Amino acid sequence: MNLKSMSRRNILASSLGAPALALSASGGASAATGTGSARRFAVVAPGTHPGIIFSAEELPALRRRAQGTGLAAEAYQRVRAMANETPEPELDLKSLVGRRGNALSASLEAMSLVYQIEEDRDAAGKAIAIFEKIALGVDPTAFFKEVDSDFFATEHWPKALAFAWDWLYPAISEERRAPLLAGLEAWSAALFAHTNAWWWRDATYNCGAIPVGAHGLLLMAIRGESRHPSFEHWFAEALRKMSRNYFPLTWRDNGLCNEGPGYAHYHKNCTQFADALRRTGGPDWIATSGAVNAMHYLRHQWMPQGRCATVGDNTEYGRRVFQAIYLLGIREMQDAAGLWTFEKYADRRRTEAFLQFLYYPDGLKPVSPAALQLPTSHYFEFDRNRAGYLFARSEWENERAHWFAFSTRYENANHAHYDMNSFVFTAFGEEFAAHSNIYPYTHPLHGADLEHNIVIIDEGGMAVADNPGSAGDDGSILGYLTGCGTGEFADYVRGDARRSYADRSVRTDKPAVQADRAAVFVKEGPNPYVVLADNIRKDDAEHDYRWQWYTMAHEIEGEGTVAKPFRIRGKHAQCKIVFLAPERPSHVFEVVRNQEPRRTDQWGLLRVHLRSISAHFFAMGIAWDEGAPEPTVEAGPLVSGAVGAKSLLVKGDGFEDLIVWQPGSDGKLLRCGDLETDGLMAVLRSARNGSSTAYLLGDGTVLRAGGRSLVDAAGRCSVSANRQRIVVSPARRAESGEEPVRAAGGFWKPVPEAEIWDEWGPLPRRG
Repeated sequence: MNLKSMSRRNILASSLGAPALALSASGGASAATGTGSARRFAVVAPGTHPGIIFSAEELPALRRRAQGTGLAAEAYQRVRAMANETPEPELDLKSLVGRRGNALSASLEAMSLVYQIEEDRDAAGKAIAIFEKIALGVDPTAFFKEVDSDFFATEHWPKALAFAWDWLYPAISEERRAPLLAGLEAWSAALFAHTNAWWWRDATYNCGAIPVGAHGLLLMAIRGESRHPSFEHWFAEALRKMSRNYFPLTWRDNGLCNEGPGYAHYHKNCTQFADALRRTGGPDWIATSGAVNAMHYLRHQWMPQGRCATVGDNTEYGRRVFQAIYLLGIREMQDAAGLWTFEKYADRRRTEAFLQFLYYPDGLKPVSPAALQLPTSHYFEFDRNRAGYLFARSEWENERAHWFAFSTRYENANHAHYDMNSFVFTAFGEEFAAHSNIYPYTHPLHGADLEHNIVIIDEGGMAVADNPGSAGDDGSILGYLTGCGTGEFADYVRGDARRSYADRSVRTDKPAVQADRAAVFVKEGPNPYVVLADNIRKDDAEHDYRWQWYTMAHEIEGEGTVAKPFRIRGKHAQCKIVFLAPERPSHVFEVVRNQEPRRTDQWGLLRVHLRSISAHFFAMGIAWDEGAPEPTVEAGPLVSGAVGAKSLLVKGDGFEDLIVWQPGSDGKLLRCGDLETDGLMAVLRSARNGSSTAYLLGDGTVLRAGGRSLVDAAGRCSVSANRQRIVVSPARRAESGEEPVRAAGGFWKPVPEAEIWDEWGPLPRRG
């Protein structure tokens, strides 16, 4: 669930024929470390050429890759085309910094690579001529003065010069090497001085990763030959910035990038620097960095209907979010599902052919997540034991599969400001509950709560203390993920957003009294739905609480009641939203447009309003396919045992679900008909004949129905069960920042052959 890649999770197939499995209590073991990666490269001494990205020992494999078929061979043909179409090298500084300079540097890289792969002396001669013109004929200080604040423009020439030195070295005569080396040292000095003059100098953000990573590559290329008096200082600084700043501050071990998936491609220079470092005998940062898991994260965040899920800042990407550098991580992790996803969805017109060829994982066959029977849900922990993001879907390999995301965060977010307790819901390929960046960067409300599917207090506008140019990261993102349970039947999540509603315009941190949201995503069966339960109170005064639901539809019908639900009509499916609290929701619906002048997209915004000291919202959105019967939603039986507890009945084709929720964080024993539970949220699914077929318990110890004990746990846990799998998730201790507590107890299996899952490994039996 939260610590390691779901693809490495143990699937525990029970051999018991009895309908229940008894477990004994035990302490939580540390998470398994997984299989790791075998070394797939040769280590050479600094000054060995080629050596920083591949060695002579690896050339036969690269040549076979170039002559083969598939994605790598396609990429090599694009590299050859770049090598054959050399732009005019007589360029002024402005052109060298701009698009023409980019093309020329890419051509230099391509010709240098073609020389190594095909031993093409003509390609080498042309490349050396360009190499000398740039390394010796361009004043690097003047070049970087022309670059100025455009950190993107810092990278292409230092990298091209690094590759040219490493790959053309055998073709360069000895008398020409010395002046070239001096030229490269001058470029190194100029890039170092330029980088240190800007705020991104330490590579704590994505911007600095570009020049620092590029400088690291240049240093690795000349490390064996340079005797420049400042080389060791440059090198030590590059190592410090990468090892202490960029990698640990940017990546989590589960592949989650601090900046968001749209910024994961910024790590290509840093990762190549790290690859060159380990290949020349240095430490192996790649093996310990979450950058190698970037594709695992993207696979889960990629929506079934396409596009990187729009759950935060800068995530509105189509297939161009797939970056060729991900192939290095796929190779490192031997991630067959990652390779399948890359090959299926990557935009081959945009991915870098150069990296696509170099890092393609030879010998790894792409296999779909469905064929591998990988879990459909994953919780990516961002702040250790405190907060993270849940991504869930109904199935793999279906563009009309249903999808859900829920976001929490404990630390400041930078670009990935996934606002606290925000969610996204799609069904049958329709984005019924959607997100978009309504306000551009220059707008004071960019990244504020107003953009998200959360509860707004008064006029909203968090973060009120936002710094100019901070990309809206200074507020509305602080809280805890207090509960999480995943499974094939349904997913449960709960977030505490009290600190998000603090007035951060002053130094005093005064959080809201309560800001709790519990959510369930039921994805199995003909009618996917989400249940949202909010218990929120700012302080002891009256406030305006506005519950928000953004949608791609520009019209909405109904009143939000059981009798007249809100209705959203998609292109090929529909969704209705029903409120039990408030029973007669006061609401407004408006169409809002993107405030970016160049954008024309518009979004529907539904707001349900309450003015009170505290507010309870209990609502669900349920979808059905075009032409299929509409499911019914009604108030369920009376719930006793806790003030404010409520139940819903959902009836669809072949199933009936009873949903029970209680506000608060300390579960009291509830009774609702013949169901008993102390869970904060519970769902019991029955077939038309009344037999139980699936269930979900969120943060509880007990779930009983019809005289049968479904869950009898020694401590609080979350359970999602159907006929295939029972997934038992541990109790989270987010407020204290402690490790989750492993579950123990008895869990009923709808059928004897159902599997039992636990994130640590085999569940110990009781007795």
